[in-house]
Amino acid sequence: MKKIKLFTAIMSFAMLAFFGCKSKDAKQIEGDWNLVQYKIGEKQIEFSCATISLLQDENLNIKVSGFSGVNSFSGLYKANGKKLIAEPGFISTKMMGSKEDMEFERLFLNSAVGADSWKTKTQDGKILLCIYNSTENSELVFAKASIKDATWTLAAILKNGGVQSINAEKSELPTLTFNEENKASGFSGVNYYTMDYALDEAAKKLSFTLGASTLMASGSKEAQELEQQFYINLDQVATYSLFGNTLTLRSKDGKTLLEFTK
Repeated sequence: MKKIKLFTAIMSFAMLAFFGCKSKDAKQIEGDWNLVQYKIGEKQIEFSCATISLLQDENLNIKVSGFSGVNSFSGLYKANGKKLIAEPGFISTKMMGSKEDMEFERLFLNSAVGADSWKTKTQDGKILLCIYNSTENSELVFAKASIKDATWTLAAILKNGGVQSINAEKSELPTLTFNEENKASGFSGVNYYTMDYALDEAAKKLSFTLGASTLMASGSKEAQELEQQFYINLDQVATYSLFGNTLTLRSKDGKTLLEFTK
């Protein structure tokens, strides 16, 4: 996938009339969600990786962001009970992908931007979010996402005053995995480590208590320096954000410390 240009695309769509008082029901759909099913009419759509993140503000508007298969997007919904209305001004990056991924993305964004209602349901013990577009008779079904769903590979790190991308050709990339017993583990560039973590997914808070590590010293000077900075940054983590396939760990003052990909 080749990046050709980044731009802001303004998408406009029809406005629906809403009556009565705004509802706080939409608080249920806050969080990060992964697409698990997509139907238009009777047709099951083959889909690429897609996500949506929803956050209700003090005015009960819902901030929307996510990954649509090739590009990242963001916008705003207004909610009234189980009804939705998409505000004008959704924006998207402009990346080029395969023909199949681009076609999926077109369908996905049409459904998401034109959504007019939602509901949650439980299936096999999992909470699912269903977003409907009655105009095209489509249904997007999402499962709640968690940082515990994947093994994360380091892509960028705060170092020497700036966030630097990691050169995978020069060093083996550090990793991070979370388990259900509040233990984090992975490879740190030279050694393997385990540590405790505290997680509040609702508030997007995360912290680590540095623990045990192997004591290998066979890595290159660059790998050893990366490992040392990796541990220093983990010790400062206070919050995180999950956006598509990217996990970003930040300090208490909001500074990006580490960025991982799924």
